[in-house]
Amino acid sequence: MKLLFSVPSGYHIRELVLPLRRHLEAQNDITEVHVITPAASISVQVFPECGQKFIFHENPKNDSGHKELFSAIQPDRVITNTVGHDALDEPILRIAKEMNIPTVTFIASWDNVWKIERLLKNNIPIAIADRFIVWNSMMKEHLLRVFPQVSENKIAIIGAPRMDYFSHIDRIASKEIVYSVFGFTDISRPFIHIATTELYPMEYIVKDIKRGVDEKKIPNSPYLYASVHPGGDLEKYKAFEQYGVTVRFSPGRKDRIPLQSFRYSPTEQDIYFLIGVFKHAGVLANHSSTVALESMIADIPIVNVKYGMKLDWWNWYRSMVYRDFQQHYADLVSDGATHIASSPKQLVEGIATSLTNPSEQQRNRATTAKKMITTTDGTASEKVLAYIMAI
Repeated sequence: MKLLFSVPSGYHIRELVLPLRRHLEAQNDITEVHVITPAASISVQVFPECGQKFIFHENPKNDSGHKELFSAIQPDRVITNTVGHDALDEPILRIAKEMNIPTVTFIASWDNVWKIERLLKNNIPIAIADRFIVWNSMMKEHLLRVFPQVSENKIAIIGAPRMDYFSHIDRIASKEIVYSVFGFTDISRPFIHIATTELYPMEYIVKDIKRGVDEKKIPNSPYLYASVHPGGDLEKYKAFEQYGVTVRFSPGRKDRIPLQSFRYSPTEQDIYFLIGVFKHAGVLANHSSTVALESMIADIPIVNVKYGMKLDWWNWYRSMVYRDFQQHYADLVSDGATHIASSPKQLVEGIATSLTNPSEQQRNRATTAKKMITTTDGTASEKVLAYIMAI
C-alpha cells in the first residue's frame, strides 16, 4: 500500500505525519509514504526523523501537474490535515477524487471546524474529502452541520495523535531538564506558565500576576515563564522581561530553515520537551488556546483570563479571544476544569488556589480531556492509521 500525505506547512508536521511516523515505518503492508510539501527540497532539515520509506515531492503548480504526479505515484490513499486551511490542499483533494483515489481529511484541531465554517462564509473554495477523522463528538456534529452532504458514517471519531506523546512517560523531559533550560535554579519553587497568543495583547496579564507575586497574594515565590508560539515574533514579548519573566519560543522554532512556513518544524525531541514544560508547570495562565487542553492532559491547573485591558472594552469585545469564549472554547470550560478569571483579583486568586491545592479540579480536568480527545491511552495514532488503511 502507498499512502500520500499533504504537509503544506511546519504546523502540519506535528498533527499527523510525525506521530504516525513510527507506525508507518513499522507497517510492512505500507511500502511507500509519499509527502507533498513545499519543503521537499529541504526535507533532510524539515523531516530529519523520517526514514527511507518516506518520499518527498514539491507541490505541483497546476491541475495537470497533480494528475501527472498521482499517475506516477499511484497512491492508495490521499490524506490531508483540515480541509480548507491551506490552499495547497484544495487541488490535492479535488484531483485525487477526480482520479477515484480515496481521500481522508484529519481535522487537525478541536477548533478547526469553526475555522472551516468561516472560510465557507467567505466563499473560499474548499474540496471535501470522502471521509473525515475528528477528535470528538462535538466536532462530528458541527462538521455535519457545515457539510450536510457528508454522510454520518463517513466521519470517524478517534482522537488526536499528537496527544499520544503525553503517554510516553520515559521520554518526556524531566523537571530538572526544564528548569535547567529556563535558568530556574531552585527546583522547589514552582513556575507559572503564561501562554501567549496573537489574539489580544497580554502584558496587562503579566503585570497583574507580577503584582500578585510581589504582594505575596500568590504563594511560593514562583518563577514566571512566557511561551511564544514558534511561528510568532519573540520581540513583541521582550517587554515581559522587565517583570522578571523568562521569555522563550515554544520548542520547534528553526530559524535556519529558509521557508518561512516551516520555521516551526518540531521534532519528537522538541515535543517531549514541550510536554515536560506542561507537566512540570505549577499552573497555566492563558486566554483561550489549545495549551489549556494540553495542560489538562498533563493534569496541571489552568486559569483562563476572560477580561481585557482596562478601558479597552471596544477592542476586547471585538477580539477573537472574546469570540472564542462564546464559541468553541465553551466546550473546554463547561465542565469546570479551569478557573475563569473575569478580573485581576480572580486571576490572582485562581493562581494562588492552583498552587496551594493543585488537585482541586483534577477530576474535572480528566473529564474534559476525555471529552475533547476521546482516546486518552496513547493509541490514537494507531487507530487513525488503522482507519486510513481499512477504508
